[in-house]
Amino acid sequence: MKGYIKNFMLLLRSCSVFCATYADSGKVFLLWLPCPYFNRVCHCRRVLNSQLKLQNNEDTPITVRVEKANAYTNPAGGIFYDESVDSEDTILLEDAILLADAMKTEETVTIPANDSMDLPIQVTVPETDAQTILGGIQVTQVEEAVEEEGKELGKDEANFVMKIETTYALAIQLNLPTNAEPDFSTGKAGFTAPTAQVYLETINDAHLIQGDVEWTYSVLDNTGAELFGGTVTTFNMAPKSKIRFPFAWNHEELKDGNYTLVANGHAGDQVIEVEEPFEISSEEVAEYAEVVNPTAVVEEDAGIPMWIWISIAVAFGMIMFLLGNRRKKKN
Repeated sequence: MKGYIKNFMLLLRSCSVFCATYADSGKVFLLWLPCPYFNRVCHCRRVLNSQLKLQNNEDTPITVRVEKANAYTNPAGGIFYDESVDSEDTILLEDAILLADAMKTEETVTIPANDSMDLPIQVTVPETDAQTILGGIQVTQVEEAVEEEGKELGKDEANFVMKIETTYALAIQLNLPTNAEPDFSTGKAGFTAPTAQVYLETINDAHLIQGDVEWTYSVLDNTGAELFGGTVTTFNMAPKSKIRFPFAWNHEELKDGNYTLVANGHAGDQVIEVEEPFEISSEEVAEYAEVVNPTAVVEEDAGIPMWIWISIAVAFGMIMFLLGNRRKKKN
């Protein structure tokens, strides 16, 4: 069978929040701001202007993509920045303030060779009773993919075109003269089949950064026996955000049944005490088994045991044998 060519482009993005002065000659461009991040005390309806210095150390001009971003909570804890995220594992609540909508900046800019330029950023502080508004700016070098000349390959072979992007994220934090009350809570527990993770809904329903969240946890079976447990180290949550915090299934067997997630700790000064039941179905075990090949056990109702069927068959055979003998004697 004639071979064919498969072309793939892998897009790798490394993202980091830069500090006071970022200077690395190994990077194509540099970013500089006279403070670790844009952190301002401000008032509603005020217009804030700042500049981000972009420097090109290459002998040719480069183009960078500029994206406005909102603040999300990483499902495993911590804060990251993106314009929008389509995931059940991390969402912003309906009344969250989207700082990206309040920012103005260029979408793309070209930096001359061996030169620098100032990127203007304008933020209009929205009317709100929030204590903290959080967002950011992402700057990414735009690179064209290098296509390899096609060639005939074997059936299971492929050509790969690698494209690497480095993204720098500038955090923007606006602090208003309002004292918001912390509003941390947890919701239901559940199970994610493809990754074999137990999760706990974790919610920061306040317009402030929820810090110092930590707990210990354990997963119990339907008899109350502990299967596994661990400790979650301190993390922060973005304002008005909700995540499904994951706990890796750390037991030698994964089988369907009823379980309980127990967690104890604190979120700031608030005590966390959780005891949430959840269920793992046989379908979910089978779904995970399709992804990897663990020692997954799907226990189903086997109905009448096989030994009973065998006993019935033997008894029926004996009855038929005796009836046959009687008929022979009558004849």
